[in-house]
Amino acid sequence: NAAKGIGIAVGAAATSCALAYGATRLFVTPQEPKPFPSERSRRDTFDGLAKKWDQTVRFDEWMAGINRSRRRMCQRAEGDVLEVAIGSARNLAFYSSAKVKSVTGIDFSRAMLEVADGKRADLKPIPLKLKLCSSQKIDFDDNTFDTVVDTFGVCSFESPVESLREMRRVVKEDGQVLLLEHGSSNWEIVQGLLNRTTQRHVERFGCYPNRDIGRLVREAGLYIVLEERKHFGSTYMLVCRKNAPVEEEE
Repeated sequence: NAAKGIGIAVGAAATSCALAYGATRLFVTPQEPKPFPSERSRRDTFDGLAKKWDQTVRFDEWMAGINRSRRRMCQRAEGDVLEVAIGSARNLAFYSSAKVKSVTGIDFSRAMLEVADGKRADLKPIPLKLKLCSSQKIDFDDNTFDTVVDTFGVCSFESPVESLREMRRVVKEDGQVLLLEHGSSNWEIVQGLLNRTTQRHVERFGCYPNRDIGRLVREAGLYIVLEERKHFGSTYMLVCRKNAPVEEEE
């Protein structure tokens, strides 16, 4: 129906959230303010969705061209790669064995990691390590990885700036942070829709669909080298560096 089509076009962008956009209605009753689900509650949501997640989001991601965006982003990765919030590991097939030495995936959902573990063949011959870990406290030393990747994870982090700062900490000085995210729209009517459905969205799918991703990234201290947006501005592809380039004195 029309509402579903609009929902897909607006934001069928996320491993974390594609189905909810497909189900969003244009006209909904304003929600009564109430506490958002806790981190533990949202983790339980992801655990419950893990086994059926790929089937749940496959059609919406295909409609929105998300796999093309995943491929474009992952083809930029090189060296030792950390994928944060790896989820059901929908990116593994897109890494280049000519450029990537290893991939380490972390997630706070054990059930999602179990699904990811079953996809090792998608990454061969690149070795894969998986670790149960919170994005707010990434259990690796400073300057460990050449590339840090996150696709549709910032929307679901309890403290997104803290998580982004952790990504910045573990990437090498000359490394890169690659983000494919969905969040706030630069179309007022679309942003209004996202704002009105946020409570239901978080409760059902564990993520916040209306976050200003660019602002969060800059607040975390990352320098955005490349920014592309589509789906009414609600899908972001960001290539980031740890620091802004040093201007050479004349």
